[in-house]
Amino acid sequence: MSTRWMTRPFDRDRVQTLAREAGLSPMVAQLLLNRGVNEACEAKSFLEGKLAGLHDPSTLPGATDAAERLSAAILKGRKIVVYGDYDVDGVCGTSLLWSCLKLAGAKDVSYYIPHRVEEGYGVNAEALTMLVNERGAELVITVDCGISAVAEAKLAKSLGVELIITDHHTIGKDLPEADVLVHPRLPGSTYPFGDLCGCGVAFKVAWQVCKNFGDGKRASPHLRDFLMQSLTFVAMATVADVVPLAGENRLLVKHGLIGIGNSSSIGLKALLKTSGIDASRGVNTGQVGFKLGPRINAAGRLERAMLAVELLTTDDQLRADEIALSLDEYNTQRQVTEKSIVAEAHAIIDAQGGLGERGGIVVGKAGWHPGVIGIVASRIAEIYHRPTVVVALNDGASQGSARSVPGFNLYDAISACSEGLLAFGGHSAAAGLKMLHTSFEAFAERFDAQCRSSLTAEQRQKSIMIDAEVPLAAVTIRAVEDIEKMQPFGMGNPNPLISISNVRLIADPKFVGQDGKTVQVRFGQDQTVVQGVAFNMPERWRKLSQGMTCSIVATPQVNEYNGRRNVQLLIKDFKTEEESHVAPD
Repeated sequence: MSTRWMTRPFDRDRVQTLAREAGLSPMVAQLLLNRGVNEACEAKSFLEGKLAGLHDPSTLPGATDAAERLSAAILKGRKIVVYGDYDVDGVCGTSLLWSCLKLAGAKDVSYYIPHRVEEGYGVNAEALTMLVNERGAELVITVDCGISAVAEAKLAKSLGVELIITDHHTIGKDLPEADVLVHPRLPGSTYPFGDLCGCGVAFKVAWQVCKNFGDGKRASPHLRDFLMQSLTFVAMATVADVVPLAGENRLLVKHGLIGIGNSSSIGLKALLKTSGIDASRGVNTGQVGFKLGPRINAAGRLERAMLAVELLTTDDQLRADEIALSLDEYNTQRQVTEKSIVAEAHAIIDAQGGLGERGGIVVGKAGWHPGVIGIVASRIAEIYHRPTVVVALNDGASQGSARSVPGFNLYDAISACSEGLLAFGGHSAAAGLKMLHTSFEAFAERFDAQCRSSLTAEQRQKSIMIDAEVPLAAVTIRAVEDIEKMQPFGMGNPNPLISISNVRLIADPKFVGQDGKTVQVRFGQDQTVVQGVAFNMPERWRKLSQGMTCSIVATPQVNEYNGRRNVQLLIKDFKTEEESHVAPD
């Protein structure tokens, strides 16, 4: 499948004005304009990224009421249970809120996370009944789940337990009748940022609790220190949950990543060690997304996520090391299982005629591990570039996990063809669902038809959105250092991509690394020469040789070696002169 190059439109006069007034290169000014930063003062604030830009938790719907109830429960010594989800977002949010309540003086607070395979996602009646009747829970507060728990909220009332729901997932047609709902997008909400992850919402509640145990406006010093350290949990959850790294999320991740290296969490330090991350050199979103996140997730996928919460909250070094090693082993097992299921999914799709004219892909098989199907759905959606649902079929309620393609609202698509589903929930990019084995074929047909009618031509084709087309000479060390200030990068604030036309190869490409899949190449244009590096496309590069010209799409980076800082281009795609004439622009 060819990749379409698309360059964002720009206004040259606006670019020059912002560059002049903010003291930036035109390339950086254009990158900021593409992200909605229009004025010099906004550019300064964006690049500085101060925590003062966070919104006060009292403005988040339900946060003040939830904090008041939690504070009262702490003072009265009531039994509190934090009920979280089993992914990184839920684990980090549960760890954060449990730690906050303990530090604020709660004498009897515990946590509970349902088993992914045995119980499934969200608040379930059996667990809620057990928490009240066996554990004596008097107040249950959810993290990263519950906004669709309409029946369970009614059960909580009948059991006489106080229920606070904190969540960020898409709100359905009916709201649960909990004692308090905390959600940035509640009907009538004026909260200025609606894309917090579940842990981000929990952080806001914790912040408000800490204010209550301070002077009402500011937390006491030890609780303020806790909030700063807890940003590490928010950062990991925000990156792993793939919510937009814009607005508050960007600030939370920016400062949370800085704090990871100095974290007082024994468990996090153990996890960094087993993940092979040297935090003294800083931690980036890629390391969180591909090393820390998968290991935390592995607990919920193959065992119990409460093990990961124990890791992040323990003060026992030996126990932390033991759990961290276990999570590493679970992650290795997960990788093996995932690879096997991806191969089987490919075989099913091939047997059905391949991609063809499909709108959406639905694959399922008995015996697939429900804890891994979310990752498999991501892989299939990435390869075939279609909204994908992967289902672990069984005789009871079969679990499914879905992933989207850029720009396509997955939750709306599933909602439109949800007849026969036992349950579903999620948001535009990812969702989960339950169905009977007998409903699988009918759902697959409805989902494909829905996607066929809804996907636009642009959404069906892989594309690269280019921020700016520039000459090679514009990629200076100063400009790239300004680009680095725009971090952290991720969904909603993607790594900047620039295109450079008609660059010549100074020498033949070099193939390095153990498998020879890393390509090093030097480009020249006029008097400027820059080093480039590309991954996982060696066969295409073998067609190029010294003296040939091509156009490239790349992310500018700073490469540090022996104390020297030089510009390096991380190449995402290229076209030869011949390909440029026939490839879509």
